[in-house]
Amino acid sequence: MSRPARRIADLDWQRNRAGAVIRQARLILALVGLMSLAGGSSAHSADFGPVQCTVRASYIGAPMHPAVAITTMAPVPEQALPSGISRRLDGIYKRIEEFTVASALTAAVAVPGKGLWQKTHAPADAPRLFWASAGKTFTAVVVLQLAEEGKLSLDDPVSRWIAGVPSGEIATLRDLLAHTSGLFSANEDVGAHADPRYRDPATNLEIVRRHGALFCPGANWRYSNTGYDLLGEVVRKADHRSIDEAITARIITPLGLSSLRALVPGGGSEGVAPLVTAREQAIDPSWAGAAGPVVGDAADMARFWAALLGGRLLPKRTVRAMAQALYPMYEKGTYSGLGIMVFDVNDGARSIRWIGHAGGTPGASAIVAFSPADNAIVAVALTGDSATVPAANMLLKALAGPE
Repeated sequence: MSRPARRIADLDWQRNRAGAVIRQARLILALVGLMSLAGGSSAHSADFGPVQCTVRASYIGAPMHPAVAITTMAPVPEQALPSGISRRLDGIYKRIEEFTVASALTAAVAVPGKGLWQKTHAPADAPRLFWASAGKTFTAVVVLQLAEEGKLSLDDPVSRWIAGVPSGEIATLRDLLAHTSGLFSANEDVGAHADPRYRDPATNLEIVRRHGALFCPGANWRYSNTGYDLLGEVVRKADHRSIDEAITARIITPLGLSSLRALVPGGGSEGVAPLVTAREQAIDPSWAGAAGPVVGDAADMARFWAALLGGRLLPKRTVRAMAQALYPMYEKGTYSGLGIMVFDVNDGARSIRWIGHAGGTPGASAIVAFSPADNAIVAVALTGDSATVPAANMLLKALAGPE
């Protein structure tokens, strides 16, 4: 798995000749490795433990990011953005299509008080795109809703809900959400990586047990798809329904997000645009389970984030809490909260702060984020090995100018 790019890059497709653009693009891996569901990460299990833990540890990792204020977002009206903006976005979308040569691509920009622009091309019989780890926010919202209802507490030890988890008596549900539990990610196991297939939470837990705790809960940060896999099991026990059923009942149906679907873990991905990659064998999107459960178009993904930031899914104080403790991820400028990410980098022309989540696996890439500076939500997902972060940045830049 290649390391992600050092910063969000802005591909100036209009100015550069095609050959130069392709050479530049090869340098831009756009954070896909951070969120990979099928491959490893830029940190390895050899970098840690295993350790035996009897008490919670104080954080000793790289400096954390200060809490990011999340203000309540005004509603996004169900109308098209002004014609001038829409024409510019249409032009950028065409360039993204030409550059990525993606067999399926979906993009949307939502502006509070103004409206929404969207474009999608995908196979007629497979119109939904895989959002990979960008779907973790849905799992996190369900867990936070259950906490608000008193059906669980984020301070519950994992062992209260699932037996046999390394450091499960010390690690909390909050640790699973924040990736501070010390749990190995089962998809990074050499044997599992060599034999890609759906593995249920019990099988993944067996793999995790073999690796043991990589650090004591709270001591560090390390991305773990298995942590979210276990959160899916917690939801099943606390809400008495599977993660796909809970997401559907609690988020998709109430918001009327007709294109979105929560996949049954391991249940196949009929109607989902096939992943296309020259890197390695692509996974079936349903294998991701609670670590990446959602497929659909960008417009509905933007609507979901507008509802979340608008306080329609969680109390405002809970939404703000998602960005209170922000742990540095593998690359400078990326931070992890409770089911969200904060991007705080510079693209060479301007400083960027996004609040959202990215995702990727060989054959798919996705990003959804709110940009306070642009007062807009951008969402992009595609099939193939191209990156979505540069595309999202270009779409946001297109908002500047006459309407």
